[in-house]
Amino acid sequence: MRKVLFKNWIEAKYSPYNGKQLTYKDRLEGTGCWSDFIWEGVFHQWASAYEEGENNFGNHTVALVELPDGTIESVLPSNIKFIGNVDK
Repeated sequence: MRKVLFKNWIEAKYSPYNGKQLTYKDRLEGTGCWSDFIWEGVFHQWASAYEEGENNFGNHTVALVELPDGTIESVLPSNIKFIGNVDK
């Protein structure tokens, strides 16, 4: 197994509602974007995933990455960096 760093999507957070419609400008800085390669985990294997749209669906490849707490994340290939082997 290999150690990896990966990017993760940071959900958009907005400033408090002050009696007005929130716009994209109200998004708090540093949210609604991809993080840097700061998340660490262990790569297990490649897998297939799909997304459904209004008219059809599409298949794509993802990496299955185990986090230190044991949860599994599916990561796009462009958002992963292999950094070494797991010490045994």
